Amino acid sequence: MLGDITGDVKYVTDEKGKRQEVILPFRVWREVTDELEALREKHQILTDLQQACREVKKQEKGDMDEQPMEGFLDEL
Repeated sequence: MLGDITGDVKYVTDEKGKRQEVILPFRVWREVTDELEALREKHQILTDLQQACREVKKQEKGDMDEQPMEGFLDEL
């Protein structure tokens, strides 16, 4: 998790003082990108679980054929 980085952040502004760019030390950038990647992985897992739950409900209703165990294991 990112700590307090406010002292490390620099901003590039336009002539009106509106922030246009952010400059970060590389270690902060690395922390941000690592955390983003971890969140993307968690999001993918949750999305896959949601899809699996939808498929189970369809199977219970008879709207979708159940998948044989071999097919399930092949997807892993």
